Amino acid sequence: MKRITVSTVLVFCVFFAQIGMTQPTVSTQYANETIAQMIQQHKMTHSRDVLPPAELQQKFKSDFAGAYDVEWETSGDIYEVEFDIRFKDYKGYYDKKGDLLMYTQEIRGSGLPAIVKNAATSKYPGYRFEDLKKIQRGSEIFYKMEMERGDTEIELLMKSDGTIINEKLD
Repeated sequence: MKRITVSTVLVFCVFFAQIGMTQPTVSTQYANETIAQMIQQHKMTHSRDVLPPAELQQKFKSDFAGAYDVEWETSGDIYEVEFDIRFKDYKGYYDKKGDLLMYTQEIRGSGLPAIVKNAATSKYPGYRFEDLKKIQRGSEIFYKMEMERGDTEIELLMKSDGTIINEKLD
């Protein structure tokens, strides 16, 4: 009888954890600032529930295999899709041509890079992390989080290098 080693089990665990977890390709056709403006415009416009064109639905299924509880909205030139993968919340934004402009994914504290975590905790010692999201927009990755201590809540948006882009007392 063949013995299974701990390293063999770890290899299988890593392999199975990565199935369906490939990162979708985000369009770099637009500058990151342009994408931010497009998404902001979309959020300020009244959107409506919609069933997107079949081509966009196929692109979405390819980008986010395993997605469920899928809900689509549109306004202007943007399609917004909310969905879950493995009990985590996601949101994606596509343009009318079907290019993925941006997506957000709920993450745990362990998914926060050390440089981001250290920058946030050095600025706000004694605060705890809540509602963590990883944002892939164009060619950049951002992290959005809430920092809480008692009744005080700070909302942070940070670059992947630990630079704080925006902070708001909530």
